[in-house]
Amino acid sequence: MTTKTTCRIASDVDLLSRVQLGEVVRSLDAYGSKHAIDFVTPEEPEALKLLRSAPSSPERMAVLMSLLLDGECDVLVMDAAALPTRMPVGLTIGALTRRITPYDALISNDDCILDELKENASLVTNSMRRDAQLRYYRPDLKIVRMQGSIDSLLQKVKSAKVDCAVVAAADAERLSKQEFVAELLTNSVCVPAAGQGALAVLIRSSEEQFRDTVQSINDPATHGMLRAEWSFLEHLEVDPAAPVAVLASIEGKVLELEGMVAYPDGSEKIQCMVKGTIGNEEDLGRTLALELLESGGREVIAEFRLT
Repeated sequence: MTTKTTCRIASDVDLLSRVQLGEVVRSLDAYGSKHAIDFVTPEEPEALKLLRSAPSSPERMAVLMSLLLDGECDVLVMDAAALPTRMPVGLTIGALTRRITPYDALISNDDCILDELKENASLVTNSMRRDAQLRYYRPDLKIVRMQGSIDSLLQKVKSAKVDCAVVAAADAERLSKQEFVAELLTNSVCVPAAGQGALAVLIRSSEEQFRDTVQSINDPATHGMLRAEWSFLEHLEVDPAAPVAVLASIEGKVLELEGMVAYPDGSEKIQCMVKGTIGNEEDLGRTLALELLESGGREVIAEFRLT
């Protein structure tokens, strides 16, 4: 009998990241991995310790990816919504897991939905994308931006320090916090971030044996949707942390792609949608980006690049 080589798999150290890691490992086990799977926790460099208050920030994700490049692990599990538009040289996406609920979710006191919140209600969120869209939809809201875990945002609501919070529905689902969700926000209110709801399994480009290991859990439909979303961002040439959003969905053989760009203060939002066929995801992302730019998005992007 051939002895399996060991695949060292890692993630960030916070609770949500460890839950995401467990989800990937269970999926690999279900498909009968060709390698023995070993959880590892790479030694946390000082750079990561300094960034603990900024989970999923581009700076923290860059440090994590450097650990994979340096051989501290063989596979790195990340939230697909936190990936950079262009992967660092030497790394590649070995698999994308099946996407779960991609939308944002409202957590509120007394289960109030967004339209029922009192005037001037306080709302906490952790991204410029959500902030801008919510300001556009409800200009009266008192929005507070803060970094932190779902538990910390939830505690703000439960302790009545704020009236509500908006988080990724997939994060609430993975942490079994669905009971606190009052409403899923549709695209008419808040278009989600590219990749939201899926997990990315990263490997070093040169190590084909680990590509074979993780490829079994790759979801082709999710991969197609995210190719379209990332193409949109790439052709807009903006930082993913900017007030830009996009969501792809598949109905039969039709792929629908809806994108948004807004002023950070929510004073204006440009939103467009295009449809195409599966297999033309990159072209569809380019088409949407061009349509959005020509519909006024170019001026919006130029403005927030200066802020």
